[in-house]
Order: sequence, then structure tokens, then C-alpha cells
Amino acid sequence: MPIGPIPGVGAVPSQVRPVGGQTPAAGFGDTLSKSLQSVSQLENQAGSAATSFATGEATSVHEVMTATTKSRLAVDALVAVRNRAVEAYQEIMRLQV
Repeated sequence: MPIGPIPGVGAVPSQVRPVGGQTPAAGFGDTLSKSLQSVSQLENQAGSAATSFATGEATSVHEVMTATTKSRLAVDALVAVRNRAVEAYQEIMRLQV
């Protein structure tokens, strides 16, 4: 006599269904992707500010320093998140099953 699966248990849905018509919250991958895009945008702004300052356009030193500092802080935060994710992965891999 074969035993069938329990209804509602077993397969993991490919997408999370919203409850009550709400939109699902962004996942870790979406958040990480948006963060990478934000860091990339800050780096591009810092690069363009430095280029416009070097070519003599109407960019002040303060704007260049602000843009490069924002970019550096964003990269530092991104590296810290990456390091924590790697540490968490390594800790999971050390767990004995």
C-alpha cells in the first residue's frame, strides 16, 4: 500500500505567495543586488566628480571629497557584509551533521 505525501507539505514553492494580497518582501538576493548597484553608482559619481575637478569644470574640492568619502564608506560596508557572509558560510560548513 503506497503512502502519499501529506497535503501542503513536501515541495518548496518556487515563489513565496503573498498573504492577503500583499506583495512579498524583497529577499536577501534582491537586497544584495540593490546594494551592489548603489555602491557602483556611488563609485561612478566619485569618479565623475574627480574627473570634472581634474579637467577644471565647476566642481569644488568639497564635492569631490564628499563623493569619494561616500564611495569609500559604501565599499567598506560592502566588504564588511561580504566578510560576515563568508564567516557564516564557513561556520555552517564546520557544523557536524
